[in-house]
Amino acid sequence: MHLEKVQPVDHLRTYLVGANKKASTVGHFKDSANLSKVEDGHMDRSIGVKKPRYSADEGPSLTELSGYNAKRHEFDPEYDNDAEQALAEMEFKETDSETDRELKLRVLRIYLSRLDERKRRKEFILERNLLYPNPLEKDLTNEDKEVYHRYKVFMRFLSKEEHEALVRSVIEERKIRRRIQELQECRSAGCRTLAEAKIHIEQKRRKEYEANALKAKESGQLISNSKSGHKTNRPMKLETDGSLDLKKGSAILDAGGRDSPKTTGPTSAKQWDDWDIVGLPGAELLSSSEKLLCCQNRLLPSHYLRMQEVLMQEMFKGNVVKKEDAHVLFKVDPAKVDTVYDMVMKKLGNNEEAPMV
Repeated sequence: MHLEKVQPVDHLRTYLVGANKKASTVGHFKDSANLSKVEDGHMDRSIGVKKPRYSADEGPSLTELSGYNAKRHEFDPEYDNDAEQALAEMEFKETDSETDRELKLRVLRIYLSRLDERKRRKEFILERNLLYPNPLEKDLTNEDKEVYHRYKVFMRFLSKEEHEALVRSVIEERKIRRRIQELQECRSAGCRTLAEAKIHIEQKRRKEYEANALKAKESGQLISNSKSGHKTNRPMKLETDGSLDLKKGSAILDAGGRDSPKTTGPTSAKQWDDWDIVGLPGAELLSSSEKLLCCQNRLLPSHYLRMQEVLMQEMFKGNVVKKEDAHVLFKVDPAKVDTVYDMVMKKLGNNEEAPMV
């Protein structure tokens, strides 16, 4: 048997017996020469990047959503949070055969590679300050922010300066293309000089502004009419003056509550359809399907992310195996919980990985 295999086995045998807690073996590997990088992964907490300061009103919400503990420089949960379970019950015994020892050493090497990936991801997040709002993003318009978020996937291939230069160049290219399109429209409209093109563009924008103002005015009138309708119907529902008993009064209120949607159904439905989550904390972390789910169910992105996190944790624990089990976890409409449950199951099904041998 080779010496490089025997030496760590004899040294680890003393420490790995009875490792029943998660991550209990991590600290025991520090004295081993071949396993010294575990210590580096856990002791090298500080990246050396100065964190920006924010006021109470502008405090970053991504730190709360990601579960990052700034004082301990740790995430809760960490990436690949179940990596320690593969060796939590593993022991090196005197009766182990050469095959068993080699297999256990291979499990340790796989575990170390998973720790390296966890450390790499953490360092990348901290070095790029992804937990805090980017100053570049504050100066962008909503359309430019969409470009910025779409190009975030290229951050892992470029440095911070190169990525910002790429985003600025793409935004500048989009502005130039839009300007060329405007000039082409002005040319097709009969403009021959820049002054004529400027007048044409101003008139076009003025017409669009007037059309949007008229549309907003009409929608405001509909909302005001619906509110006045509720106010006129409310005294008739509450007109008891103590002459009716409590049960009868409650019955009248229930009947009125069931009949009220029939009179204001289209208007109220339109109001709920206008639920917009753009700019809310956590909206940039959602996919297009998840944004649509939040709009349809009138859920805040932060609430949806929290519900999703709780559901996944309870599913991994085995406490939630069907939709009815998830209803008791949240004090919201069960229909909304079912919708979030379906989305979580869809994501787990798409991201399911094969078990590691």
